[in-house]
Amino acid sequence: MSEQEVAPENTLELGSISVSKEVVAIIAALETLKVKGVVGISSGGKVLSLETSSKKELPKSIEVWMKPEETVITIPIVTDYEIGVLRVAQEVQKRTEEAIKTMTGLKVLKIKVKVQGVKFKEEEGEEKGEEKEKGEKENE
Repeated sequence: MSEQEVAPENTLELGSISVSKEVVAIIAALETLKVKGVVGISSGGKVLSLETSSKKELPKSIEVWMKPEETVITIPIVTDYEIGVLRVAQEVQKRTEEAIKTMTGLKVLKIKVKVQGVKFKEEEGEEKGEEKEKGEKENE
């Protein structure tokens, strides 16, 4: 059999493959949190991150719209002020699109990034100070 007679792999029909919205949301959440400058994913007034949330909780605030072989995703994030909101949002779009295309084969029509908040350096210090005070009071 010559090379010309071999059928290409994509013509073999073995059955259908489908990817759930939840899987797309998990990929989007994990890729978003990898971006430098993303503090977390916004969800009902809370900021979800890998340190504070379970992996099951993270994708719940990400909206996924799907039709066969296409998807649109909305990701609400909180960014670090020091990095720059626009740069962070663009990086979230880029990395999320690449990951979803690679892992699922879906065509990503849009990734809408909604910046729900910005975290300043002072806020991080204040939160750590509050946690330290709570710990000291409990030890008394």
